[in-house]
Amino acid sequence: MFQRFAAGTAIASIPVAMAALILGLTPGLTFERICPLAILWCCAPFAWGVWALLTPSAWMPNRLPLWGAILGFFAGSMAAFALNLPSRLFPEPVPILVRAIAVLVMTLFYYLLWMLVRAACRWLAGK
Repeated sequence: MFQRFAAGTAIASIPVAMAALILGLTPGLTFERICPLAILWCCAPFAWGVWALLTPSAWMPNRLPLWGAILGFFAGSMAAFALNLPSRLFPEPVPILVRAIAVLVMTLFYYLLWMLVRAACRWLAGK
């Protein structure tokens, strides 16, 4: 169980750090605009670790990327529609179609990242 949690949190910390660096270097973004996103990102590695713990045993490790895609779809839907983060970051409203495409891209991105979580789980298990 600890191996799942460790693999999820380790892999999640990489894109969080990269995204924070990109946002920090983006001109025109103020702290007030990125503060809600930064708070959510601080929780992301823990959420990934818990999500890895909740993985059904039958899905380990082969279906782990699909499990991550489910998380990506949920997180993307919450960010794009419930929290409306794109409109908070950008000065103009973001159309619903663009937000829906962003959710699909995030789902695919999470699928790919959870392939790394699967590899980390296997590595930690010594397989």
